[in-house]
Amino acid sequence: MPSVSRVGSLRNKITIQNTDISTDSMGGYTTGRSTYVTAFAKITPKGGSQKFADVTGEQVENPHTFEFLIRYNGSKSAITTGMRISFGTRTFDIIEINNFNELDNYLTIKAIENVGT
Repeated sequence: MPSVSRVGSLRNKITIQNTDISTDSMGGYTTGRSTYVTAFAKITPKGGSQKFADVTGEQVENPHTFEFLIRYNGSKSAITTGMRISFGTRTFDIIEINNFNELDNYLTIKAIENVGT
């Protein structure tokens, strides 16, 4: 089970956002974000890597993976990998959601930070 030993460990306020796609008057599409749920989370960095361009060898990306632990409730059960997490000015793309042993106590969400977006 994920370890949540102290009351204050879920201290970071995050917002999980939906992607909304709508058509505009010219027949194109616009993308927006809406708040799905706000929760308090424990944020843990899990790793990072560097990606380099094939031709020039210069660094083009530096993605970091984070784990977010939030309390489970019914509305959080419909979180999908098509959503993203907003934490302050930072955003993270959700890549994995785990309801540990299907006990409906906590959700562990793995996400990659968007750098430069």
